[in-house]
Amino acid sequence: MRKILALALAAISFLPVAAQDEFEATVCADLVSRYMWRGIDMAGASFQPELNVAWKGLSLNVAGSTPLEKEGGIQDLDVTLGYSLFGFNIGVIDYWTADVDPRNRYFYFSGETECPHQLEGNIGYTCKYGSLQAYTMFYGNDYKIDGSRAYSTYIELSVPFRLGGLDWDVRAGVTPMESAGTTHKEQVVTETGTTKTVTRGDWMYGESFTCNVASVRATKNLEFKHFKVPIYVELHANPYLQRANLVFGISVSSL
Repeated sequence: MRKILALALAAISFLPVAAQDEFEATVCADLVSRYMWRGIDMAGASFQPELNVAWKGLSLNVAGSTPLEKEGGIQDLDVTLGYSLFGFNIGVIDYWTADVDPRNRYFYFSGETECPHQLEGNIGYTCKYGSLQAYTMFYGNDYKIDGSRAYSTYIELSVPFRLGGLDWDVRAGVTPMESAGTTHKEQVVTETGTTKTVTRGDWMYGESFTCNVASVRATKNLEFKHFKVPIYVELHANPYLQRANLVFGISVSSL
């Protein structure tokens, strides 16, 4: 896996030499009041830098997230290699999460529950009316409660529109089957007043077909000479967990 990642990065590094006129690169940085990902509460207020490079439909995206508080949640680094043509897109995403490996190593792809990387395949289609994307985990710490490979899958539909001078985006995300999960012990009080320990399951998306994302985002784009500053508010709900968060975000990106 290290060789594959190194080759991908090396291939992208030669793109500007191969075609200066067709090579595009952008940088941006977000500041969010809460880091929500596919209905999962990942962290509190976070700083999220991002780098994008593209050449003839081939693209590389490197994005990170760091909590502003030391104990504020998850720190991660995600690398996406993709290709798009006529609205269709395919890609592979490498998610790296800090502290999963006891030694907190990045170039460590061994083990099962201690592997800090998860690899995910992506396929989808985007047009002016919306986007439909499907993602499936195929490597790393992605196991069901019974120990078998989960192939955790997430499918998302997003529809953009403009209303009241703002850019809106409505999203719905589902998982079609049981996703990766773990168990935990919990003390409960029975009807007779006694206390007993029970084992309960925790799933990344859900234990069966579930809707785990229902969100709506309103964005105001401010543009300056060399960069733009989108400001947004998003109502991010997880119907499966019956939870909702109102998230504020501000982004600065190059034009």
